[in-house]
Amino acid sequence: MSHRLFAQLAFERALGNAAIEALATALNDKDHFDAESMWPKDPMFIGKTSADIEAVAAELGQIIEDRIKDVLDGPGIRNIERGECVYPQVVAVVLAAKAKRGQSG
Repeated sequence: MSHRLFAQLAFERALGNAAIEALATALNDKDHFDAESMWPKDPMFIGKTSADIEAVAAELGQIIEDRIKDVLDGPGIRNIERGECVYPQVVAVVLAAKAKRGQSG
């Protein structure tokens, strides 16, 4: 194999890992937001209406859906299928989305 092929494979693996990291961060942010929003006296939520909080939650949900799509449509799915992902929650979410996509398409 040539150095160029090794470089391409390394680049694809790094790109996949970046997509996985972005998804892990989005899931963590959503979990944190959900936990914090249960305590309305938190300074982050003072003066916010329930509609404001729901809008932020919906935005975070959309970000997660976008990151899942990035992993499924890019090299990240191969990293997960090879067992290279260290985030069990990400693996579960992505594999569930892949199965759902397979059933609908």
